[in-house]
Amino acid sequence: MIKYVALPNPTINMTHIYSAAKIVDAAFATGYFNNHLNEIQCAWIVLDDDTVVGWAAVSDCMLRCVVVHPDYRGQGIGRTLTEKRLKYLGDCDSVISYAWVRPDGTCMSCKNLENFGFKLEKELDNYYNETRMKCKYCDTNCNCVARLYLKRKEDV
Repeated sequence: MIKYVALPNPTINMTHIYSAAKIVDAAFATGYFNNHLNEIQCAWIVLDDDTVVGWAAVSDCMLRCVVVHPDYRGQGIGRTLTEKRLKYLGDCDSVISYAWVRPDGTCMSCKNLENFGFKLEKELDNYYNETRMKCKYCDTNCNCVARLYLKRKEDV
């Protein structure tokens, strides 16, 4: 059974956090989770029984990373995590999010953001170069593009 748990929560232990770090780093890049942990204002862990299958976070009117284990994609978990994050940031006049565009042009979160009314503001070349210890596609010199998305309250 899928369960969404907002942090902090006494039912979440360090094993859960470690598992979340592993799926985030596997999806993005080695060290991503730890590099951005201090920026997080609120986070959610998604559990299937006691197995971590997803993670999402927010900070200061910004949607941070969202990751769903590959075996659980297509089940609405990413959409539900985005709903929870937007509800948490409900007082923000606008919300931003960066979407990772892989070297092959795929963007896992672009459609999700657009479905929630986010508008593409601009693309940023080599955006992740200095923040990723090791990109899973580019190795140590990440050349991946970021798309900056914005959702204004007045646009809703």
